[in-house]
Amino acid sequence: MIFQNFQDLFFYDGTLKPFLTPDCSKTWSCCSLENYDYAHVWAGGLSLSEICPDSIYEEWDEINRKIKGFLKSFQMFNVNLNSYNPKQIIPENFLLKYLKCKNKICSYVFENFEKPVNYDFMSDLHEFCHDIEKKALKINLDPVKYTLKHKNEWKKLRRASHNVRYDAYKAVTGRLSTKHGSFPILNLKKDCRGIIEPYNDCFLELDFNAAELRTLLALSNKDQPDIDIHEWNAKHVFKEDLNRDEIKKKTFSWLYNPKAIDRDLEKYYNKELVLKKYYDGTHVNTIFERKIEADDHHALNYIVQSTTSDLFLKQAIKIWKLLKGKKTYVAFTIHDSLVLDFNLSDKGMVEGLLEEFSNTELGKFKVNISGGKNFGEMRKMNL
Repeated sequence: MIFQNFQDLFFYDGTLKPFLTPDCSKTWSCCSLENYDYAHVWAGGLSLSEICPDSIYEEWDEINRKIKGFLKSFQMFNVNLNSYNPKQIIPENFLLKYLKCKNKICSYVFENFEKPVNYDFMSDLHEFCHDIEKKALKINLDPVKYTLKHKNEWKKLRRASHNVRYDAYKAVTGRLSTKHGSFPILNLKKDCRGIIEPYNDCFLELDFNAAELRTLLALSNKDQPDIDIHEWNAKHVFKEDLNRDEIKKKTFSWLYNPKAIDRDLEKYYNKELVLKKYYDGTHVNTIFERKIEADDHHALNYIVQSTTSDLFLKQAIKIWKLLKGKKTYVAFTIHDSLVLDFNLSDKGMVEGLLEEFSNTELGKFKVNISGGKNFGEMRKMNL
């Protein structure tokens, strides 16, 4: 049965109820509960309005605008909607019409769309992002408030939401971006990161060492080195006497330029082999069942970036599931690093979390671990 969640109530069988029955199994998106079929994910991330069938579009559009109007009128006066029963905000007849239309749209999706081949992963990712979104960040603007350098940045951050709202569908590669109205976690300046503080004892960050290089190495059928990959390249790839920064710059310049040629690197990172396996001339087809339209110029980057992103998110979801019921929780992610709001009572889990995170479907990736009292003071740790 299809249902919808509205605050602490559930709509099905034509009425709002305070509970769900066992046969309620499908809804639009993740709410206060998990492990349901989500029409939003089933439809590949399309919105309700984008997916609404023509037969009810006018009705949906009119009701949707009226509902938004009711909510906006309360928000204008900074009213906390969560402290009100929905029937106190929206006339019940409009609310029921809105939820009934939402159920119809969901029914249309489940009846007319094929289940995505990577649905299980995308459903987990949907729940993962929702869990992060519902926990507001602890923000202390004092570190940037009184400096002229950060004056404009401070004004933006003062107005920003404290919740991170990820979009798993905006980027063609599947990499997480943020929605409008989200805290700007992905483009926050490094010298402003100190405004983010943990609710628990500290932040703990798990970060893959040179993730995209390791992905390309794995897709080239090579084993993963258990040391820093740039040190490994210095020993096994380059014949020149270069320092780590020079090796890193040269390696990434080659990686991100599809026309670049480096015979030494190509002995280990086989671009041609990877392109032959995962690019058919018009589309990239990754090991994680993503099909991405691409041209020759973007194909390799899409293969590497998409595969790396999905690989990281799969590992992040594993950690998120392991932490359920613990005081430590996932605070946010930035590209291929996972940041935990860490409680010292869970310190016995650290080695296990590190081991779980590093054991990927492409081999054992070396993981860097950092900790700090705020996100601007993260320091490398050796375990």
